Amino acid sequence: MALVESTNPNDSVTEVDGIKFAVDKGQATYFENSKLDFVKSVFGFGEYKLV
Repeated sequence: MALVESTNPNDSVTEVDGIKFAVDKGQATYFENSKLDFVKSVFGFGEYKLV
């Protein structure tokens, strides 16, 4: 997962609550029915995880 400023022509773009997600069409099947969640770590920092 990374933050990018532009998409590639072979990306599938989905917008949820005003946030756009770009996934390579060849990789999209791996992300079907996935959920992105914000989780606090033991050190108090937060991170995003696919669940």
